[in-house]
Amino acid sequence: MAFIRSLSAASLAFLSILLAAPAFAELPPQFTVWADFGAITAEKSIPHVLGTVDAIERAPGGKYIARAGNCFVEITVVRESPAKRNGQIVVGPSRIARVIVGEKRCRR
Repeated sequence: MAFIRSLSAASLAFLSILLAAPAFAELPPQFTVWADFGAITAEKSIPHVLGTVDAIERAPGGKYIARAGNCFVEITVVRESPAKRNGQIVVGPSRIARVIVGEKRCRR
């Protein structure tokens, strides 16, 4: 019985350590996807590279594909955790740091 009590105490201690670790609060995916989409549509380099964009699609791995005719570019939205002025990370939703537009590729 003493073994079970010590095991329970050890489990409780381990659990409290895990819960005391820093946590990051992120908004639900539907909000971050809309924010990503807004950042992509505001990115002025995409129409310069592709011309008139026909579609923007979500791709696996958190990437997006912008298509124009037979051509497309892969887009990555880079997010950063919120931080204080001294660089210490704080709890809260991430913010969009930049949008990376890949090279134009075309199907033949």
